[in-house]
Amino acid sequence: MIFDFGQFWESIRVTAEYSNAVLAAVLPCFSDYAKKLELPVPHPIEATDVAQFGVVPILVDDRQPLGTSMQLKNGWILTMKSGFMVGFRGPNCYEMIQDPDQIPKVYGPVKMSKVEAVEMARKTILKLGITLESVFADQEPRATGPQTVDGHIIPRYTIQWSRPDLTSDSQVTAEGDWGDSDVEVEVNAEAKRVEMLRFSLRVCQQSLPCHLIKVGIDPPVSPSNVVWPPINPEYARRLVPIVLHAIDDYGQTLHLPIPRPLTTNQVARFSVADNGGWEHSEVELTNGWRFIYRNSMVNGFYAPDNLFSSDKRTVRVKDFLGKRNMTEPEAIQLVCASIKRLSYPTNLVHTDFQPIVRTSRMPGIPRFWIEWVYAPNDELQSKVEAEIDADKKELKSLYYDDQAYWNHPPKIDVPITLSDKTGQPR
Repeated sequence: MIFDFGQFWESIRVTAEYSNAVLAAVLPCFSDYAKKLELPVPHPIEATDVAQFGVVPILVDDRQPLGTSMQLKNGWILTMKSGFMVGFRGPNCYEMIQDPDQIPKVYGPVKMSKVEAVEMARKTILKLGITLESVFADQEPRATGPQTVDGHIIPRYTIQWSRPDLTSDSQVTAEGDWGDSDVEVEVNAEAKRVEMLRFSLRVCQQSLPCHLIKVGIDPPVSPSNVVWPPINPEYARRLVPIVLHAIDDYGQTLHLPIPRPLTTNQVARFSVADNGGWEHSEVELTNGWRFIYRNSMVNGFYAPDNLFSSDKRTVRVKDFLGKRNMTEPEAIQLVCASIKRLSYPTNLVHTDFQPIVRTSRMPGIPRFWIEWVYAPNDELQSKVEAEIDADKKELKSLYYDDQAYWNHPPKIDVPITLSDKTGQPR
């Protein structure tokens, strides 16, 4: 069993010396990335080719910089976040134009079709050595453009792919754009080249290689010296049997296929976070089932093959295709029946009104996301969330919480943290 105390981060002060050390450490990654994509930049990229270099003043796990961004002298920009190469953009990227007076410089004729632009986007992704399926680019994209401004054509296509757990309406803006796409590519239809490629951090974590950056020097500590999270290991150790016993009872009530009695041998990862003085724990079993525990109760579960809360797990569209064998009212009834089994006080469960029901954006995926949000006077008091596999007629996730349960941690006579808000030992 691995104890997970959340992502470590520490604020730092980025000096010129430290920035230069980070630049030296990441240059090989940036250079290899640019070479694979055949970008019109020097190969290899040297420090003398860099016009600007930025480092996010935060260290995360393994004391890596949270993010870096490099702008070369010829205008190309490459970006890394948490060890992942998340994208690039060229000096002629239309999306990045801030000054309206600069828009006329991208006017021009359209010399390629939308189909050709999509194909170019896919070929660019393949150059990185990753499969189209792993970033959902094997699916039909949302492709927009070219657009017209003041009677002039802007020869740009925007190609977007999104993971299937984006629901059919929750991430769509009033203009119909995909506000949370996982892959976005801008194709210059005049020059026939890709001007911008961006991956979401989530799809990076699922599908792209992570670079462990070894910086040769330690950075100066920030004056605030904030270190997070400072979880007390002894608190976590005492919490484990309490949580496992609660999951045992919860799983038995809902007839979930998990081992019983549950022991640490069946736990892959046990995470603990300080949620303002009371614990938030997530337990991942070796068979892939996940549970949330907080305020002395199990709040919910996620089956290994859930879709809408798939976290960092690799998602393949083909694994979720099927036939819808139940109606929306039947799915709602299944959730209500499951909540009733758990015997919560009836005055704290608010499912007596029509829930929000969403489905996957992608056709052929028979999943419902059902959510009741009870917020009198615009203040969240209670929530129920669930995912239903309408093919197998099964509950794939369930989450419930109410303000009445907040700030009621289990009785453990050691503090949850080892340090105060400045990161200094108590």
